Amino acid sequence: MSAADLRVSSLEIAKALEGQIIGVEDLEEHFAHLAWSNICEPGDGFAGLLVGAFGAAKALAIELEEPNASRLSSLLVKAGLDHEDQKVFGRLEVNLRDARERWRSRKSLALVLESLERIRALEGTVLTPGSQLWPQQLGDLGRHAPHALWIRGRPEVIEGSNRSVAIVGSRDATSYGELVTSELVGPLVAKNFTVISGGAFGIDGMAHRSVLALGGNTIAVMAGGLDRLYPSGHIPMFQNMIRSGAVISELPPGMAPTKWRFLQRNRVIAALSQATVVVEANWQSGAMNTVKHAEELGRPVGAVPGQVTSPKSAGCHKLIREQRATLIADSSDLLELLNESGAARPQDLQLPGLGALETRALDAIGFSVLGLEAICADSGLTKDEARIALGSLELESLVSRSSDGWRRSQTTL
Repeated sequence: MSAADLRVSSLEIAKALEGQIIGVEDLEEHFAHLAWSNICEPGDGFAGLLVGAFGAAKALAIELEEPNASRLSSLLVKAGLDHEDQKVFGRLEVNLRDARERWRSRKSLALVLESLERIRALEGTVLTPGSQLWPQQLGDLGRHAPHALWIRGRPEVIEGSNRSVAIVGSRDATSYGELVTSELVGPLVAKNFTVISGGAFGIDGMAHRSVLALGGNTIAVMAGGLDRLYPSGHIPMFQNMIRSGAVISELPPGMAPTKWRFLQRNRVIAALSQATVVVEANWQSGAMNTVKHAEELGRPVGAVPGQVTSPKSAGCHKLIREQRATLIADSSDLLELLNESGAARPQDLQLPGLGALETRALDAIGFSVLGLEAICADSGLTKDEARIALGSLELESLVSRSSDGWRRSQTTL
């Protein structure tokens, strides 16, 4: 493999991108972003500095020439980046040497072409910052913004992520955490919010499944290539998301999920979302890392309180105590965090799936008091579906919960 083979003509670029162009005006810039997506690790600030100064295509052309630090510094000054700006990561000479050591084995046309072939085989696509559907809020990451988003699913869901909320939390969630998550999701779907999370077990998975049950839009951000969906135990859920929502990654297919990439993935979750809500989290956890990124971006953070003795809620309690997060006790608090006024109205909830779930749960309860298992048996709902329906009905004050089970709050609707 040779770096020189990335010097390709416009005709060769058009051929390589055949079938992968969605709302792209500048094919050379688009191709260069794909190359940078293969060359550098997520969040590589030095690559971001070059792309921000020159544009992706010119930055790639300059790097393929491998100018020395003095020459590169002069080019950066001509591009409007003074010497003080160049010191943002330290000495330019050291950063350039280290960057080239990281990038050397990946500067190859073969890798770019292979990633494009793999995404075609997956029936996916890829967006770059010049694409019409590119989520502009990712620009808030500055020099650490992704160069591309590789997508399996509906690309238009990505465009709708400008109205979205991240729901994150413990992989080892409690039944309380899962119940709260399902109850928070209903009003978000009703108000056409996209729910974004990381696809993990626990809170992430419950957030995604709840949205899917309600017919809403949800996005899972992966820490590796889309041909290596993780965790494998959630592949059926991911397949459902690919049909109705989207599974995305800034890494091209073929890349393995690693600890570093999980941590970098969290910045994308935070940047895509208007706000981040933590349902359950230990103090040192991936969810808290997402909060850190949200804080750095100036995005609002919400946290759900739990039992004071539960280590699963220790992170949430500390965030609330330190006034770094708004306490989220119910969906009204969450909607207020998102600057949405009022709870979801019954007419808002007539979305595919939601009305049917509520109706079946209400029919099962009748005018008696029933426990969850009895409601499931009478309605034919799964426990997850029943919890979602009951949470929405309770929000609308149509049912109430007691130690004996659930009952209608009203005799007429």
